[in-house]
Amino acid sequence: MSFLAYFRSATAKLFHRSEFDEEMEEELRSHIQHRADDLERTGLNRAEAERRARIEFGAQERFKEDIQDAVGGNFIDTLLQDVRVSLRVLRKSPGFVTVAVLTLALAIGANAVVFSVINAFIFHPLNVPKAESLFQLERGRDKAGNSSYPDYIDLRDRNRSFDALVAWNVTAVGLDTGKEPYRSWVIETSGNYFDALGIQPYLGRFFHNSDEHGVNSAPYVVLSYECWHTHFHDDRNIVGRTVQLSKHPFTVLGVAPPEFHGVLMFFHPDLFMPIVNREQTDGVSQLDE
Repeated sequence: MSFLAYFRSATAKLFHRSEFDEEMEEELRSHIQHRADDLERTGLNRAEAERRARIEFGAQERFKEDIQDAVGGNFIDTLLQDVRVSLRVLRKSPGFVTVAVLTLALAIGANAVVFSVINAFIFHPLNVPKAESLFQLERGRDKAGNSSYPDYIDLRDRNRSFDALVAWNVTAVGLDTGKEPYRSWVIETSGNYFDALGIQPYLGRFFHNSDEHGVNSAPYVVLSYECWHTHFHDDRNIVGRTVQLSKHPFTVLGVAPPEFHGVLMFFHPDLFMPIVNREQTDGVSQLDE
């Protein structure tokens, strides 16, 4: 019997138990009567023929069990009996039930956390194309523990080993959307940031190297998808709108895709802006690569 046929039979028996039992009883009586008819033709009286027929078939309960096994019924019965017994035992021991449930909940929760961490760090470390080819470079730092932007320019221009070198830094600004300003986290980046990572915008466009013209370049900002959704209510006309970052006007250039959160684990920035415009947001004068 195929699994599908077995499942159908077991399900039918479970939901149509009385009909199944009646059909089984009728089938059993039919077999006994046919055997009694054969014995009666050998010269036995009817009562003796039926008695011998029943003996040949054995106990009716055993016969029923054989039929139930054939259609998968005993499995369902056994399962239901086990469930009923378990529920009775648990009802008599509420303390044990509480401890068992809490233990299972803690174990499941711990497994979920461990899997999430492993999934983030090992299986999907960064949600960018070819994440395995990304490297973070460390250089000599100044007394404040920072590397300067000219250091990055020097590295970028002399680079012969990597497809691209990107500079970025995390800082906080005050974002004013026309209501009460609130603190927002910004990733300040070199102009090649999105191009090097292979990210495409959800709305509008990203800034590029061609948009960098020193500290006097046009101040652009790219919104994260969460920031756009939460603070700008999915306004698809947001591109070209001016927002205030630490009391300085910035033009919204585009919106990042929902799955992109930069290159830091477990950190979701609100905004992305060119690093050359950092002084306009009162940011620090140094950067982390």
